[in-house]
Amino acid sequence: MASRKRILVAAEWFPPAFRAGGPVRSVANLVEVLGETHEVFVVAGAYDLGLNTPLEVPHNTWIEHPWGQVQYLTRDRWQSGLWHHLLVETLQPDFLYVNSLYARFFALMPVRTARKCPEMQVVLAPRGMLGAGSLAIKPVKKRIFLQASRWLGWFDEVVWHATSEAERADIHAQFPTARVKVAPNLPSAPSAIAETRRSDRWTLVAVGRLHRIKNLVFGVKALAKALRNAPSSRPIELRLIGPAEDADCLAEVLAAGAGVPGLTIRHEGALPPDAVSKALSAAHFLLMPSRHENFGHAIVEAWAHGCPVLLSDRTPWKDLEAAGAGWDWPLEEWAWTEGLTQALALDEAAWNRLSEASRAHFATAVRTPDSLEANRRIFSA
Repeated sequence: MASRKRILVAAEWFPPAFRAGGPVRSVANLVEVLGETHEVFVVAGAYDLGLNTPLEVPHNTWIEHPWGQVQYLTRDRWQSGLWHHLLVETLQPDFLYVNSLYARFFALMPVRTARKCPEMQVVLAPRGMLGAGSLAIKPVKKRIFLQASRWLGWFDEVVWHATSEAERADIHAQFPTARVKVAPNLPSAPSAIAETRRSDRWTLVAVGRLHRIKNLVFGVKALAKALRNAPSSRPIELRLIGPAEDADCLAEVLAAGAGVPGLTIRHEGALPPDAVSKALSAAHFLLMPSRHENFGHAIVEAWAHGCPVLLSDRTPWKDLEAAGAGWDWPLEEWAWTEGLTQALALDEAAWNRLSEASRAHFATAVRTPDSLEANRRIFSA
């Protein structure tokens, strides 16, 4: 029997870290699948996003899991020599998987070190960092980085992991000759958590880091206008779940909804995955007017919990009204005002049909055998 191929994953955040949102779940779900067919090692930071206190796990030593092993590194170990030790001297993996584009220690250093091992294949997942919405944030700094990387050939030999055809196009726009493989992100399996949804109010949730790319000021303004034009028969509670990465943005979101009759907005901060599952299980809609989403773990997790979604057309998920799993509207005020008015006027029977269709959409369009196999094929040669 042939020996299993070995993969070393570089990821700055890995569970129990959760504050970085989707990228953490992406790599955690991927290694669980790959562990069935490959030897998997994960090298991660010992900290959650924005925190200096280390995670409550053993540090700087390998920890066994059913899918493989993980090591959480304290910052004193974040030196290029460590990658030489892991990649060249000890593990000598067949594949290096990098779960970032810009991170110095968890992306640039291991990619550079891997050049010493021509038989090792580097797979790089940009995680939406080359999308137009992402590039519009700190554009000068990113433009200089991308120009330098092209001139110096930093990524010439890598295989890029795109999670959609749209991301393939984003990669080729910056690196025209790039070798790209497409495999969708893998969502978490449906949770058994079930909460009772209140019938005396609409509960909306927005899940993710509070950042301008999420465009929540726009979403709340549209919600406020919809309520003023056609007051809902139920009061509305909007729960903001995620760290306030941009304090000014959070203040603007809260201000946009202040004083609107029937609307309450609460910022609950970053919550662990189980608490997010409970929130989605108790919610009637996920609100995500994002300027760009590479995948949107909150979207598919909402469907898994029977929660329809209210999205912009800047995500990979299209034609949702036809699927009965929610809506994807253009980022125009009129479209969102009309759409929200329609969604908030649904009766219980109509909403229940949306909820059941959302669960079905998760099962048939998201976590499928084909999506699992597509991810394994990235590491098959």
